[in-house]
Amino acid sequence: MKKMLLIVISFFSVILVADNHKGSMDKARDSLINHPNNLMSFKDCKDTKDGIAELLAYSESVWNQIEMVPENEEKWLEVSFLAELAANYSTVYDVWCKDMVNKRVKMRMMASKKKDKASRKKDD
Repeated sequence: MKKMLLIVISFFSVILVADNHKGSMDKARDSLINHPNNLMSFKDCKDTKDGIAELLAYSESVWNQIEMVPENEEKWLEVSFLAELAANYSTVYDVWCKDMVNKRVKMRMMASKKKDKASRKKDD
């Protein structure tokens, strides 16, 4: 009977400790990551988009080199790697940033509409 009581008490104490731990982790995560999608900030998304543009621009220059010397296998591997890398980063941007950027654009449009309404009411 004592063993059973000891097991029950230890079980409940573990649950209480785990529950308090979860709350403190949520607070710590929220303080570290303070943006809508909880993974990337708007600046990170902008940097990702700029990186994709740079990868595509660089792959364009490699394609131009391939057109001059189509037998160069190293350039074919390089352009293949760049295309795959750009595709992977594009997927990351599409999943984690696209909705956040669209939401920010909508918020700006709504704000400008409100300003326009307010200025029209002032004019009347």
